[in-house]
Amino acid sequence: MESFAPQTTSEDLPPVITAPRNYEECRASLTPAGEVLAQIGSKWTMFIIVALGQGPMRFSELRRHIAGISQKVLTATLRDLEKDGFVSRKVTPTIPPRVDYELTEMGKELREPLFLLTRWAAANSGRIARARERYAAREAEEKGLAWS
Repeated sequence: MESFAPQTTSEDLPPVITAPRNYEECRASLTPAGEVLAQIGSKWTMFIIVALGQGPMRFSELRRHIAGISQKVLTATLRDLEKDGFVSRKVTPTIPPRVDYELTEMGKELREPLFLLTRWAAANSGRIARARERYAAREAEEKGLAWS
């Protein structure tokens, strides 16, 4: 009897995560996550993902949509997002060439965790501000004691 279950490859499956046993294993296991988090945690990456979540956009549309981003930073961030598979770039051969950017499936999947993180940050901004105030007060007190 033939099975109609979808065929999967090792690329389709998430990696099996085991607890690292030493420093080298810990470092090796965190490096890929750290690289991905550095890219997707960037302020401009988050703005681009949110903007492209509305649909494909031309470079100039994105730049207008994201206040404060320079042409250089937008270009570099889009290249990085394309390289990492979050954004696709389509060139239409016209004069001048038309270039459209769009989220890939992986880019669309990224929107949900970014939304959750943004929502968490907004909900906890007061707690974070109070913690910073307590820290600053403690630091000021400790410096005052050190000068006494």
